[in-house]
Amino acid sequence: MQQIARIAGVSVTTVSHVLSGNRPVSPRTAERVNAVIQRYDYVPVSAARRLKNGRGGLIALVVPDLTISYFAHVAKGVERAAEAAGLGVIICSVSLNAPRRHLDLVREGTVDGIVHLAYNQQLDREIVALSADYPVVIADEELPDTTTIPTVTADNLHGGRLIGEHLASLGHRRALVIAGPESLVSSSQRVVGVREKLPKALVLRGEFTADAGYRLVDEALASGLRFTCIAAANDDQALGALRRLREAGIDVPGDMSITGFDDGAVADAVGLTTVRQPAVDMGVRACELLIEKIQEMSSASEKPMPASIEMLPVELIVRRTTGPAPKQ
Repeated sequence: MQQIARIAGVSVTTVSHVLSGNRPVSPRTAERVNAVIQRYDYVPVSAARRLKNGRGGLIALVVPDLTISYFAHVAKGVERAAEAAGLGVIICSVSLNAPRRHLDLVREGTVDGIVHLAYNQQLDREIVALSADYPVVIADEELPDTTTIPTVTADNLHGGRLIGEHLASLGHRRALVIAGPESLVSSSQRVVGVREKLPKALVLRGEFTADAGYRLVDEALASGLRFTCIAAANDDQALGALRRLREAGIDVPGDMSITGFDDGAVADAVGLTTVRQPAVDMGVRACELLIEKIQEMSSASEKPMPASIEMLPVELIVRRTTGPAPKQ
């Protein structure tokens, strides 16, 4: 903005008034400033936008790992809702040891708020603390013992039940559950749901990755565990497990049935039976709630938006990887 002012021969304040439209500027001066802006393809940044509405026009989406296809679909939903509202999205893919730059972005006012996909306890605690003063919405993962932050998640318990009911209806009794980290509410709920119909299911835990699915099935086979079906915590785990079964010469679904959870594009391609989560819809709704939260906090409303947990429905998608339990 300072460069535009110098080239146009006006003050920075005058450039700000031209950009924001909040104060009158003589037509000749405005024309000169706009000519410079067009000549140099100047795009107003968040500081200029804040002159108009007190906000930066950007939100941050914090995701654990964009290589996990499910998170990418949630991100797509957030971007769709943000675009409809005229907002930009900064995507921050973080790990436990990564710098917390996204937290500084909201403190500095560069972004107006955060949609946070909870995944590790340390970062989650920092987000909860941040939410006392800044707009935050949780997506996908419900945080335990937290009722102060609006949250959008899927019905993971029901999803687990659908898997358990489907496998039990096919005659399976000896199941292996490949679960996610125990600290995650979604992982625990899925296990509980499966075990309602398959109470003797064995449980092994790992990350939500194909490598983890492959490794856990490899360990189960090496240990001589007996099972006729695998209920994986997500599609990525299921794909890794499926690869290990095929390497071992185990026919799917003739000798072993396997299910996933999420229903990403790859699940359809390989014919994976899975639970469909409304990932895009979840991202859209989380962004809508964040916009409401931003408006509420910027207006210092005496009636704050109630923190609630919105649970979106899931459905079972039956494909080629599940079949009747093999006869003993």
